[in-house]
Order: sequence, then C-alpha cells, then structure tokens
Amino acid sequence: MSIAPSNLVARVSRRELALNRYVWLSTGGMFALFAVSVAVIGALPLGLDSQKLWILAAGLGVVAAMYLRTEPPPIGSPYNHLVLASVYVGTSVAMVAFQPGGSAAIGAAMFIGPLTAVRLIDRREIAAHYTLATAALMTPAALGIVDRATVLAGLTVIPAMWVLGACCVIVLEAAEAQGEELEGLVRRDPLTGVGNRRLLSEKLTEEIQRHGRVRRPLSILALDLNGFKNLNDTVGHAAGDELLRDVAAALERVARPQDVVVRQGGDEFCVILTETSAEHAERFANAIRASLAQIDTHGATISTGIGIASFPKDAVHGGVLLHVADERLRENKSAAPPSTVTAVDPSQSANISVYKSA
Repeated sequence: MSIAPSNLVARVSRRELALNRYVWLSTGGMFALFAVSVAVIGALPLGLDSQKLWILAAGLGVVAAMYLRTEPPPIGSPYNHLVLASVYVGTSVAMVAFQPGGSAAIGAAMFIGPLTAVRLIDRREIAAHYTLATAALMTPAALGIVDRATVLAGLTVIPAMWVLGACCVIVLEAAEAQGEELEGLVRRDPLTGVGNRRLLSEKLTEEIQRHGRVRRPLSILALDLNGFKNLNDTVGHAAGDELLRDVAAALERVARPQDVVVRQGGDEFCVILTETSAEHAERFANAIRASLAQIDTHGATISTGIGIASFPKDAVHGGVLLHVADERLRENKSAAPPSTVTAVDPSQSANISVYKSA
C-alpha cells in the first residue's frame, strides 16, 4: 500500500516501502540519471565507443520512463522481480558498453543490495537475486569481453554488494519487528489482533488515493453479529470475547494479504477489499458468511449482516464510502430491498466522519 512520508518514519514495512510512490519515483529517477550521465559521457571525446553508450542511454531512458509512468509493483509480483533483474543486467551491459573502461560502470552494482533488501522479504529470494546478480556481473569476464581492470573491479565490488545487502536486510527486519510491535499498540485491536478504527481511517484514505490513480475499483464490507448481545447475556462475556476472536480469525482467512480487516468496536467489523468491484465483493461476502457459519457459538443463534460499498461507484471519499456500507448493513439487517439504499453525494463527505460510535 502507498503510504505518506510521515508514516515512513512512524513504521518501517517493506511491503509498504515497495508500494510507496516516493520510493518508486526515486528508483525511476535513478535510471533517468544514469541515462543522462551515459549520454553525456558518450558525447565526450574519451576514446569510448559512443554508439554503444548512446544505445545504452536510450535503453536506460526507456526503463526510467516505464518506471516513472507505472505504479510500484507489490512484493511477490513478477514485475517486482523484473525491476530487480533490470539493475544487475543493466550494470552488466554497461560494463561492456564502457569498454575499455568498463570498471566505471561496476559501481552501479552497489545499488543491487539495498534495492533487493527493500523490495523482497523472503531471504531465499533475496539470496537468489544476489546469486543471479553475481552471475550477470561475472559473465562479461567469463566471456573475455571486458578488460582486466573491470574483472578486478567486479571481484572487489561483488563481495561488498553481498555484505551491504545482508546488512540492509538485518536492519530492515529489526526495524519491521519494532514497527509491528508499535502498530500492535497503536493500530491493532487488543482483543482480536486485527486493525482498529485508526488503521481503518488511515488505510481507507490511502487506498482510495491509490485506486484513484490506477483507476481501479475498491470495495468495503461492513458487518456485525446478530444475536451477539443475547450470547453475552446468557453465556457470558468470556464466551463473547472468544467469539469475537473467532470471527476476526475467520475474516482474515477469507481476506487476501493485501486486504485490511478491522474491528470498529463491539461486534462491528469492516474489511477493505483492494482492487475489487462490487460484484466480486459480493462473492467475498458469501465466503465470509460460509466461514462464520462454521464457528462454535455455544448454542446461541448467531448470524451476520453485511453491507457493501464500492469506490468510485458509490462514493469517492472514505467517510462517505463507509457511511454507504453502514446504511446497506442496516438495510440488510431489516431485510429491505437493496434498491432502497442510494449512495450519498460525495460533496457531503466533509460532514461525515470515518468513525462511528461503538
């Protein structure tokens, strides 16, 4: 998920750093800077093959434009792996293009370690990319198409790349662990472990901004438990707390890794479904009903009402979108026809808060 700069300081998360637009623009800007630098070097009378350098500059410019015009890919996506591969493949090509001064390009390899540490989580995948980077950087030397100085530079820089990358992984993992502990105190519900209202407010605003840029739908589900008060009164609050934990766990099983599950208070929950239309959100709602039906309710009769609202069809503001979902939840509970609820005018968004009373 894309995050604001202030959140970068508050909590370090590689999943969020990978989706952060500022970090992504910096990556594209790096390729653009390399493209300009190579073009300038190619124009200078340095005894290098200007044609090769201009071709390299053009290729770097295409990569920079592609990155600057697209949204950052999430961790685990094929595009994300392609981004990492472009760094060490591009460096290897640059070593050849800069001959007989290929060692001038090897310095770009130092960027591989930090970038891979930020854009990957699985240590095995990180090690795999470092191994592939090592192979790519040593291939020109193995083929005998670079000078001796470039070979020696590679033998010096590659171990440093591994060490720098490993240090970045260790630091990021430690920062993430501390961030998760902090988020557990600030943005997590202490009873169920899912998000709280603060997380709902932040994520709903962030996701609407991101989905507006990529022009894709976003849906939210609002739900509560019918009969929860009777269970508390007859079986006890301990059983009620256990049921809430079971409901939260069931919602997280149905939700995807990129979705957000939140307990708003009492027996009220909300799920943010990223890049999901209203039609697909209805399928999620059916899956949630099926999952909740399997929970042990201590003999009490427990059912759930679910309200669905989608961006931008129903509203373009988080508070309004949540209001629409709540209205449809009430409609669902009263068994009124779905057509009786209409979306609120987005212009009213300033008067509606994303928070509700518990």
